[in-house]
Amino acid sequence: MKMLGIDIGTQSTKAVVLDQDGHILKSASASYMYDSPRPGWTEQDPEVWWKAVKSALKQLWKMGADPKSIESIGVTGQMHSLVALDRDAIPIRPALLWNDGRTKWQCDEMNKILGRDKIYQVTKNAVLPGFTAPKLLWLKQHEPDHFSRICHVMMPKDYINYKLSGVMAADVTDASGTSLFNVGERKWSDSLITSIGCRPEWFPAVYESAAPIGKISAAAARETGLSEGTLLAAGAGDNAAAAFGNGIYKEGTGNVSVGTSGTVFVPISGIPDINQMGANETLHIFCHCVPNMWHAMGTTLSAGLSLRWFKETWEKNSYEEALQDADVISAGADGLLFLPYINGERTPVNDPEADGMFFGIRSGHRREHFARAVIEGVAYSLKDCLSMIEEAGIQIHTLYAAGGAVKHSLWKQILADVLGFSLHVHDDREGPAAGAALLSGLAAGRWHAIDELQGCFGITKQVNPTQANKQLYQQNYQIYKQLYPAFKALNRG
Repeated sequence: MKMLGIDIGTQSTKAVVLDQDGHILKSASASYMYDSPRPGWTEQDPEVWWKAVKSALKQLWKMGADPKSIESIGVTGQMHSLVALDRDAIPIRPALLWNDGRTKWQCDEMNKILGRDKIYQVTKNAVLPGFTAPKLLWLKQHEPDHFSRICHVMMPKDYINYKLSGVMAADVTDASGTSLFNVGERKWSDSLITSIGCRPEWFPAVYESAAPIGKISAAAARETGLSEGTLLAAGAGDNAAAAFGNGIYKEGTGNVSVGTSGTVFVPISGIPDINQMGANETLHIFCHCVPNMWHAMGTTLSAGLSLRWFKETWEKNSYEEALQDADVISAGADGLLFLPYINGERTPVNDPEADGMFFGIRSGHRREHFARAVIEGVAYSLKDCLSMIEEAGIQIHTLYAAGGAVKHSLWKQILADVLGFSLHVHDDREGPAAGAALLSGLAAGRWHAIDELQGCFGITKQVNPTQANKQLYQQNYQIYKQLYPAFKALNRG
């Protein structure tokens, strides 16, 4: 019997079929893009995700995958994005996405209403513009007609679970990023929910990620080709699912992931004392998809998105074409630096109005210099995330790399050189989708303990840092860190 994993991403939906040993047998995807009605705003129609799910599954069936052989299904997806449904469970408006930057004022308002200390005490996180609660407050203030129709609040993967099963459910990882969840007790905070004018009954029952929540409905079976009655797990947010898919669930390990956004993810067995660890307020402390585990995480908003912007701006047909000859440019791109804040930033500056930039342009710089500088800039931003976690006293001895970047040798080497770590890479993984599939196997009782999955995580290759490049990048990183505060002072006085 097989396991199916579905990942509702920002730019595509992926579906993978795994065998009982965790090997990927079939993989398919359907691409799309988000809408930006105003600068800094990002939205998607949830129906786009559902159509993409059906498209990806149809591709799997054409490849020869047998839906009758699938024993369990797990769904993962982009976190924080607000899916607001009416009494008939129909989306009221397009979802406000995780990288939408319109809610800075609402974050400040929540801090005034509740107090930073109370929010930290309950959620273990600062309120950030990407999170879900300020999006609800924005709707209340700017679209009261839409807000008045809300009966259900979901994350993207929860909406797809509902379309598949008719069951409304959330999981602890996704709920952790709403600013309305008690991360320590792993349950909704009714007091936070009501304090911003929402109702506790809008929020679905919350489960551990590997819990079974329902089965594929007859209606969904007709639309998707899946077998009616197939078990459906609660699933997890994309970062937790990606980490789990690579076997990252114990302390001391970490995962660097480059998708549309970029993250550094480190499991922890307990919640650190936020008041004593001296961490930047943008350090995330969320529930992991493993019971009794949490994770610390930093996020840069425009990782793979920066490369996509570069590809489209230089009018290249593919990423391979955009990166052509970037590997022949020496480390440091001959003094060219890129700040990847093209859609604002979360970690470590928490500024939705932050600007991206190229710094140090000279007449000898060509497209390939800019291409390499983009990759290096994203790697510097991930180093910011890693440094923030280490400064909080959280130990990391083994670091993995995942996401689209690991499919390109230059990305992998630059990440290793900039971060100063030997990176363990699963070349054959599909990130979150594989993790979601494995979580569904746990839900179906295929394994009785998580450690029984060790053989399912596959073999990794190791990418070691080049010592000379490591030293150069450390020097350039010191310059990189000065760019944002210098240009913020210049632009805003």
